[in-house]
Amino acid sequence: MSLANQARRKGFTLVELLVVIAIIGTLVALLLPAVQSARESARRNTCLNNMKQLQLALQQYDTSLRKLPGYINSIEDVTSQKDGNGQYEKARRASWVVMTFPYIEQTALYDQWSKNWPNTTPVQLGAQNFASIEGLICPSDPPEDPLAPSLSYVANAGQSFVDTTRSSGIPTENVANGVFFDLSKNLNVEGQSDSREAQPASQCSMDYVSANDGTSKTLMLSENIHALFWSYAPYGTYPDASNADVADGKHHFGFTWHNRISDDTDTADIDETKTTRINGAADLLPPSVMVSSQSGAPGSETAFTPYYGYPNSAHPSGVNAAFCDGHIIFLTENIDPQIYAQLMTSNYKRSSYVNQASNIADRKLPQPSDSDY
Repeated sequence: MSLANQARRKGFTLVELLVVIAIIGTLVALLLPAVQSARESARRNTCLNNMKQLQLALQQYDTSLRKLPGYINSIEDVTSQKDGNGQYEKARRASWVVMTFPYIEQTALYDQWSKNWPNTTPVQLGAQNFASIEGLICPSDPPEDPLAPSLSYVANAGQSFVDTTRSSGIPTENVANGVFFDLSKNLNVEGQSDSREAQPASQCSMDYVSANDGTSKTLMLSENIHALFWSYAPYGTYPDASNADVADGKHHFGFTWHNRISDDTDTADIDETKTTRINGAADLLPPSVMVSSQSGAPGSETAFTPYYGYPNSAHPSGVNAAFCDGHIIFLTENIDPQIYAQLMTSNYKRSSYVNQASNIADRKLPQPSDSDY
């Protein structure tokens, strides 16, 4: 063989190169789903750990105070003057998340919320007190703004205020319907009145849950990609969640249930058969284009519309959910609506849940077993 022929045989032919590229491409295609699955598994484990820490923080809160916080609360400056209604003039609305700050290594931030009372009107905190906290964000649900006070987790707030089976008039709270309730009663707090401030506070505790449905059968926390922030934002910082515009609602920091899940009479463009179920509101507007409107009218789905009140996650086919006793499960989006509602009520003997198909009240229905979910 000549030297010229030997030199020509040192390289790959075009066909050989294409074969190698095809083999590499096939291997990558085979490995990619496994890599993606491993990444999602890691993100889900982080999410589970976040929920576990929040659940433990709420247990510690309950152990210290013998009660759980509301989904929204009033933090008051007890050194300030009282108004004609006997309420402290300086106060702030704070979500259940804020109330857990001392138990999730955020004591310094909680001190700013509970002890920082500037002599200004309104009594507002600066943007530096609305920090992004890693443990409040599911890695599968990354925030659009990494500096925003984003939130991926919501608390069991019971029956939705827009459930059409409720009686007309001002919606009332029933402690048997959930775990977290409206405890923001100070009318001096900025924001629209929700017309419930004069009602007696409904407050739950672990003892109440344990004595009734049981902590292992009552949901405490879930995911929701529409939760937006862990508190109402300060004026001008995040206009879509302005403290001045928004009346308190269960769906802001909580998740809810409905007696009726197939009634599409409230608004013309919202299909309740989709939105009143787990992962049902995925087709609604993302936070970046939400507007601060309370009407809920056609074309105005907002950051605070009640139809964002069901659990929702970026995980395929369901959400992570924590029970009051601390165990966490993956709640499938195909769960029976009756089972879902029953897992949310804290006292089936007194809850407002009624199976609309059979017209049977919760107290007469068989209670869920582990195999049901």
